[in-house]
Amino acid sequence: MKKWGSVIVVGVVLPVIGNSAIDGKDMQNAIEMGVKKINDSSGVIGKKLKTEVADDGCDPKIATTASNSAKLPAQGYDTLFLINGLTPDQAQTAADYMVANQAKKVVLIHHNSAYAKDLADFAKASVEKSSGAVIAYEEINHGIDPYFV
Repeated sequence: MKKWGSVIVVGVVLPVIGNSAIDGKDMQNAIEMGVKKINDSSGVIGKKLKTEVADDGCDPKIATTASNSAKLPAQGYDTLFLINGLTPDQAQTAADYMVANQAKKVVLIHHNSAYAKDLADFAKASVEKSSGAVIAYEEINHGIDPYFV
């Protein structure tokens, strides 16, 4: 039987550097406030929480080392909790939403980071499995706002 320590480590992925660092600091402060409140009231199952921050820099090249890839569970963690679902789950949820709203033709655009491409690939497969048609599958350059292209 594995003996657990007295601390539960919670991984947090935030932009610590880069253009979104101010937002990342606000996120980190909010998380730390929540952790303090939980720890001050006996923790979780009698254990204190501790955060470990991984910087995604709000940059696709950096974020791939800290993202919620479908390969994450295969790394052998005893326990793994994610706020967001893994990419296959996110893609299937999006495909289910499209089917529920009678979308027959879908355009997928991603910004060509490892995470975004992985998500787009799973979304394409999920849409096609749900009898939808992906009529365009494109990538854009990182840093270009797709709303203004």
